[in-house]
Amino acid sequence: RSLKISIPMTITLFSEMLLILGFAAIANYNIDVAAIAAIVVAIGTGVDDQIVIIDEIKKGKGYFNWKDRLKKAFFIIFAAYAATVAAMIPLLRAGAGLLTGFAIVTIVGVSVGVFITRPAFAAMVEFLTEE
Repeated sequence: RSLKISIPMTITLFSEMLLILGFAAIANYNIDVAAIAAIVVAIGTGVDDQIVIIDEIKKGKGYFNWKDRLKKAFFIIFAAYAATVAAMIPLLRAGAGLLTGFAIVTIVGVSVGVFITRPAFAAMVEFLTEE
């Protein structure tokens, strides 16, 4: 409901999608239906992670400082990241080409989100919500 939060979420969403498609272009990977589904999954988990960051920041006001609140949010995000990657590893060896492509794009998309766009989103929210 706040533009201070929804605009950075939208910017992060589009930048994450651009990074995933950029990786696919650099790796000379053909985007098929499974890869598009994996991009949707990666973007969905990205929005979920952003909501976790916002929730921890809003809920923790007055109890912890900014660094502790973000540390708590990133613990949740890394746990979800590990579970997603662990779920995709069996699909890499499943033998069918579509499942392998889905797993690779999902792992790349979630990794880009966790290691690049989530810290950037946290920095944007920190800058915009300073009081």
